Amino acid sequence: MKKIIRLLPRGRITIPSEFRQNLGINEDTLPNLELKENKIEITPFNLCDKSKKDLRNYTNKEIAEFLDEDKIDKKTAKVLRKLISQGNL
Repeated sequence: MKKIIRLLPRGRITIPSEFRQNLGINEDTLPNLELKENKIEITPFNLCDKSKKDLRNYTNKEIAEFLDEDKIDKKTAKVLRKLISQGNL
């Protein structure tokens, strides 16, 4: 199975649903990335098979940046609140 995908901002990717279904992975699965020559290999990470030292530790600054990126602007928040209060969302 092969598929071409587009990178999202900051290098993020979405694994196509067919791939996730075939591998039996979901949003709780931790992906393990490995650079092999000129390819990236992505495999499900199993904490039973590997030590926790393989997990990346994020700094408080990085966590703050992630949270800041996920914020929506005030205008969008106002529209969403209105839609929710009307039962349309």
